[in-house]
Amino acid sequence: MKYIVCLFFIFAGCKSLQHNDILLQNKSCFNKELKEWKNGFNDFDLIEFKVKDTLHFDNNSKQDFSTYQDFLSVYKPIITYSPDSISFIDIYSYQLNLEKKVNVYYAMPDIDQAILLCNAQTKYWNRIYFGSPGQWVDDVSWISKTKFILACTDNENPERQKPFVLLGDMNKQTLIEFIDTNKNCFRPKPGYDSYKLKKIKIEGL
Repeated sequence: MKYIVCLFFIFAGCKSLQHNDILLQNKSCFNKELKEWKNGFNDFDLIEFKVKDTLHFDNNSKQDFSTYQDFLSVYKPIITYSPDSISFIDIYSYQLNLEKKVNVYYAMPDIDQAILLCNAQTKYWNRIYFGSPGQWVDDVSWISKTKFILACTDNENPERQKPFVLLGDMNKQTLIEFIDTNKNCFRPKPGYDSYKLKKIKIEGL
């Protein structure tokens, strides 16, 4: 019995390590697209991140493709496209609820945040994750045509905001959640100003 228990923990540890290796293999994303987000935290090091859970896409808010072009006319500058430009991830539309008038965007913000994934070829356009005032997605980086990173913040303690990462897989429809185990890693100054939002002029934020 002890032998079986030992094997179980060895297997679990190897599985966790394997997942952490996947995150470390994409370290370049945190030195490029997600560099500004990463640099907002003290003592940030991906080696300190461990797997917490595997989540499945929400898939409970299917979008109507009849509104697709209208959506793009407002949000295209700030959505994040996959390398082949077929898919995109939208972290802003639900939360900001923008209205465009000429070259100015007016926001009617919501405290919650729905993360939407769209694939124009397969006609998939649905919610994959729902952020709350306590946990939200700050930024997005694609690592392949079907995999992506959601850079997130845990706001349980507003004065010591902690990073966490969701590694998404379109084919498996899963999000692997990585949490930071380093107690010294936190954001000393609350808030994150995404460079994507600086592409447009927004009133009402």
